[in-house]
Amino acid sequence: MCSLGLEKQLDRRPHQLSGGQRQRIAIARGLINDPSVLLVDEPTSALDEDRSREIVGLLAELSRDRNVATVMVTHDLSQLILVDRAYGMRSGALLPTYSRLSTPAS
Repeated sequence: MCSLGLEKQLDRRPHQLSGGQRQRIAIARGLINDPSVLLVDEPTSALDEDRSREIVGLLAELSRDRNVATVMVTHDLSQLILVDRAYGMRSGALLPTYSRLSTPAS
């Protein structure tokens, strides 16, 4: 909980937490058993832009630091900037891969 910035929230009830804090708790619950793969479905759907960036950055950091493969489902294409590899789907078919290494430099 401390690595997720939640140490001051340990005594609070769920209804007393912000959306971002609740998302971090959900991530902590997913990491508690030290998984090799973390599956997250729309982790930022109910959050504002700043909290969304914070949560996706946190997922990327945890994935790197804990060597956990993270599979994230999202409709927010702005989050692709933080990932190493992304796959798209259309009508149930997998689309070509996006890789940070293959994108043009800005």
